[in-house]
Amino acid sequence: MKPYLLIIALVAIGLCAQAQDPFFTHFFNNESDFNPAMTGQKGALSVTAKYKSQWAGNDAPAYISGSATMEESLPCSILDYGFHFNFDEEGAGRFRTYDAGFRVAGTAPFNVGNSLHNIRIGGSLQWSYKTIDFSRLIFSDELDPKYGAVLPSAFEAPDDGRSQVFFTPSVGIVHQVLLDERSERSTSFTWGLSLHNAYSLGARHLGNEESILGIGTRIPQRWGAFLEAEFIPFYSRRTFFSIRPLAVYQRQSNLQYVETGARFGINRLLSAGIFYHFNQQSPEQGKNTNWFSFSLEFGEVLGQSKRIDLGLSYSNNFSGLRNVVGPVLEVSVALHFASSPGCRLMGREDEVGYMNVVRCPSIAASNRRKMYENIWYK
Repeated sequence: MKPYLLIIALVAIGLCAQAQDPFFTHFFNNESDFNPAMTGQKGALSVTAKYKSQWAGNDAPAYISGSATMEESLPCSILDYGFHFNFDEEGAGRFRTYDAGFRVAGTAPFNVGNSLHNIRIGGSLQWSYKTIDFSRLIFSDELDPKYGAVLPSAFEAPDDGRSQVFFTPSVGIVHQVLLDERSERSTSFTWGLSLHNAYSLGARHLGNEESILGIGTRIPQRWGAFLEAEFIPFYSRRTFFSIRPLAVYQRQSNLQYVETGARFGINRLLSAGIFYHFNQQSPEQGKNTNWFSFSLEFGEVLGQSKRIDLGLSYSNNFSGLRNVVGPVLEVSVALHFASSPGCRLMGREDEVGYMNVVRCPSIAASNRRKMYENIWYK
């Protein structure tokens, strides 16, 4: 094999064969990224922007990720929907990933005694593609033994360094439980399972081949599970204190990721969290790189029809690569509107009807018995 072809093969293996999807570490404002059945969970028309910086070194630029989403909760329907666009950059822009798609979630509500239940089933039709800027890479046939990288390379990037657009759909199921809908201090649980890169029809634009070199490498499936609860130990005069433990598990190919921790909040206006992140791998794969993350979340209801949320997360590893890479920084901002353009287009009431029928500060329920996180509570 020619030297430059060997290098390209190694790049392809490193970037594709064991590739990992771009990800966000902060569950807040990222719920539908973890599980599409959480689409529209905020109970509003929501527009969210997110940015993450990670793995910067002393002389290496950070990997960056960005996302923009629009989701709408439909109080007049059992459905909620959303659109999203994700961007991920590695190696100072040498390697990039783009994702875009449409999400929808449907709700089946039911009661068991005094407890209220929602089964949410969701899916995402998403397409992705990857690029490598080969002009910023150096191949062995460019190296002169005396003067360094001065020779022209014989390598020609296939398709200008772009992969085909490939299909990366996801499916998920979520079960929400409000244990006692009559109580303002009722405990609630939310848990779910998801499968990302779930299916391929095998054709162009409907297959899951992610290879930039056209060698047939397929993106591996990613499994996920999460469990979140909310306990309200104190409630008095429309002020409450909440504790929200969270556990997240994800697996893609031979990579595993586990996160556990909790958020502590006052009403829906201020909360702080601490989480421990770790992975499980065989001793032959080297040492684990585990880390803690700390989060702050701020919210403010603007009048009766708008709300703004800001999420901040700082993560720092304390094992493995702790002396090589820097912290993970993530920030998100979300604007929520208490209206439903979708219901208005269908000729139905477009107001968020569950704003005025709230019985519990943690969960709001519409007349259709759909449950949402009660972001409008003040």
